[in-house]
Amino acid sequence: MASSPKLLGGAILAWTLIAWGGRVGLLAVGDDWSDRARIAGSVLVGLVATAALWLGASGRIARWVLYLFAIWTVVVWTRSMLVNWMGSGTIAFKLVHTVLALGFFGLAWWAVSFARGNLVSSPDETNGQQ
Repeated sequence: MASSPKLLGGAILAWTLIAWGGRVGLLAVGDDWSDRARIAGSVLVGLVATAALWLGASGRIARWVLYLFAIWTVVVWTRSMLVNWMGSGTIAFKLVHTVLALGFFGLAWWAVSFARGNLVSSPDETNGQQ
């Protein structure tokens, strides 16, 4: 099923705001630089992916940005799942983070699928075939 870049961008933006919006305040007061880097990096990568999709970045740039989003997302949320499920948090906390992770894993899959097949490529990228 072909999908719109605006739809994918909107989904990335919405899920990024849902997952990270409440934690942005920690950027100014957080002690742990790795938490701050994870929050800032995730928001930045989500916003850049959204901008690339909404502003119609060229095929090559959009593909690169979508792959970056997918890799960042899978690394951050795989780590989060390991830390959360091995930690002593409540089951509710673990389940909420699992739902957030599953949403991001789905977006990562959608972004890679979109980058691999649904972006318009220039003739020189496809050996003269469009």
